[in-house]
Amino acid sequence: MNFYNMISVPVIIINFLISMTIIFKNREKPEKSIGWLLIFMLVPFLGLILYFLVGRNWQSKNLKERLSPEMIDFVKTSLDEYVGPYKEMAKMVTMGNGSPIFLYNNITVYKDGVEKFEALLTDLESAKHHIHMEYYIVKSDEIGRKIFDVLIRKSLQGVKVRFIMDKIGGRTFDKEYLRKVRESGIELVTYSAHFASIGKLIDTSINYRNHRKIVIIDGKIGYLGGNNIGDEYLGKSKFGYWRDSHARIEGEFVLGLQALFFDDFFSVLSINEDAKKWEYDKKRQNYKREDDLSLYFPLSTITNYLPMQLIYNGPGSPYSTVEQLFLKMIGSAKEKIFISSPYFIPSDSLMQALKVAVLSGIDVKIVFPEQYDHPPVGHASMTYIKELLDVGVEFYFYDKTAFYHNKAIVVDTNICTLGTANFDVRSLYYNYEVNAVIYDELTSAKMEGFFYDDIAQSRMLTLDEYNQGSVFTHLKESFFRIFSLLF
Repeated sequence: MNFYNMISVPVIIINFLISMTIIFKNREKPEKSIGWLLIFMLVPFLGLILYFLVGRNWQSKNLKERLSPEMIDFVKTSLDEYVGPYKEMAKMVTMGNGSPIFLYNNITVYKDGVEKFEALLTDLESAKHHIHMEYYIVKSDEIGRKIFDVLIRKSLQGVKVRFIMDKIGGRTFDKEYLRKVRESGIELVTYSAHFASIGKLIDTSINYRNHRKIVIIDGKIGYLGGNNIGDEYLGKSKFGYWRDSHARIEGEFVLGLQALFFDDFFSVLSINEDAKKWEYDKKRQNYKREDDLSLYFPLSTITNYLPMQLIYNGPGSPYSTVEQLFLKMIGSAKEKIFISSPYFIPSDSLMQALKVAVLSGIDVKIVFPEQYDHPPVGHASMTYIKELLDVGVEFYFYDKTAFYHNKAIVVDTNICTLGTANFDVRSLYYNYEVNAVIYDELTSAKMEGFFYDDIAQSRMLTLDEYNQGSVFTHLKESFFRIFSLLF
């Protein structure tokens, strides 16, 4: 027996056992099961490696799925005070996350990273007590160093600075500069799924990332949206202009962001400490909880009535609270639904909800990038787009010289949501996401205005144009759809 046969037989047996686990124990969706079976049959060696990297179920508890009782105690606003038309929706979000509704807020929405980072840098400079930041992609490029230079300076001035960085998203961060960041007193920790890391450099769980992007400054100013920390979000990359929404908030909603951040920070501490991560060597004493967390939850002085709610999800929940929100918003529509997303791989439930909406006479418009940053996902997305074109949904391709990373939904100019969640299964089931639900006509009208601006920079995709595509193109799209639910 040669070496190849010696290796291939165990691999085939392992792949068979994994397949049985996927089908009978995990009871995965049929499309997902079929995808893995095809991979194991066609490329058994590569398939085993891929499953080891992205296929395993890491749904053990990592970050919390609901606000912890300790954090809820710091969030004083009562859901019962909201008497608006979407009270049932607000109650659903509260049941899912434990998030109350925050009634008094001010919000400014930025259309790109240029606007967002300019405002953020100014606010960081003004910090007096603390700065809390949580990001997925964090780079030590020009904008990254501008931000961290401010954080280092503020930390040395006595401001408490905490930072949660995803291990995969921060993998390119300069290690020498990172050492300087930590030496300044900044408590920077990296998130990784339980049991996913091997040593300092390897993380075997590409799925289940911490995709959240939030900032809290002095418990009074919060940021939430789609922009990570990197020069590409300023349009400095091969993709050109980067269209992406981000919100700056003052008011009670910031308390919700603060509670979520602390829950995440303490969870990452626990995960990393249990796993004896490299960043904790000789520094664990720096990461102890403070005695008086109430200092981080100051009483808001904002009196502007603008109800908002925090919604977030992760892979540990038996259901997706973000998916439930999207379904509820679509189902509540009376006139129009506008959706923006850089990736479009909806769940079966969302596909059916959109079809029911448009067949009921509701105007459904969706803006999607013509330029992909992840071609396999973009190709798979086209098959779902074709299904909706068949029933009358309007699709628009954003300017192909730019990249469309916007993540938002607006319904009837009455309610909207924006944040980190894309309209795809990865955001619904795999990643840790966070969105704001905004129960406000004026903000929804502004978001709708941004949407029409985006359409003006887009071209409409017709069903005839799609059908005129080459056989090879459609086969490629169908091929990637088979595997779209795997990763």
